[in-house]
Amino acid sequence: MIEFASINDKKELSSLWQMTFLEDNQVIEYFFDNIFKNTVTPIIKINGEIASSLFLLPCKIGDYEGKCVYCAMTKYSHRGKGYMKDLLDFSYDYCKKNGFDFLFLVPAEFSLFDYYAKCGFEKFGVARTYTFDGTSPENKEKLNYQYDLEFDKSIIDYWKNSCIVYGGEITDFGLVFDDDEIIIRNAKGSFDKISEKYKKSGTIIKGDIYFGNDYTPSMIKTENEELRNLNCYIGITLE
Repeated sequence: MIEFASINDKKELSSLWQMTFLEDNQVIEYFFDNIFKNTVTPIIKINGEIASSLFLLPCKIGDYEGKCVYCAMTKYSHRGKGYMKDLLDFSYDYCKKNGFDFLFLVPAEFSLFDYYAKCGFEKFGVARTYTFDGTSPENKEKLNYQYDLEFDKSIIDYWKNSCIVYGGEITDFGLVFDDDEIIIRNAKGSFDKISEKYKKSGTIIKGDIYFGNDYTPSMIKTENEELRNLNCYIGITLE
């Protein structure tokens, strides 16, 4: 049975989060101190323990309001049982019942696009083009888009704080550039190996990536035909 988590579930959720994403404790603490109170958190408990969960963050596309799936996670011992699909279906039903226009997510890896498609999500949005060979990235203004995906300032501050924990600063879903807008490295790698020049500038990225032109970084589930066909600038996702 699906229920909503409360702050009393923090210890279990934190443990599952750290196990799944190897996240820093400081990042998780910041989330629960500053973001969780405005977050909808459906969970599945098996024998009284959380087996699967996700967070739903508020977001907007133009005048449309929706929820963003964040940190979708299932204990290793409970994977392959359909719990995450149940949570995603529940989350979409929650959105419809509460007047939200869409459910949005960024797959953590390319292989998950097929999985989420089976759950009713469609590819959505465009991102900048980046290379990792020392060339400058293409500016988003060159892409054809109508709207930006928007999050509350508190969520943006949380992501900034998250990246700083790993030794850098943040722009566009975790990417940070040097003064010439050249991508440097992976935030969770060894910061000690970065040259002093880049350490001082706080240059760091969260992902080794190469995306082609008009890369589709995200997926959406909605019954609104106009929203489904919007060309939205999402930003950067990570391999």
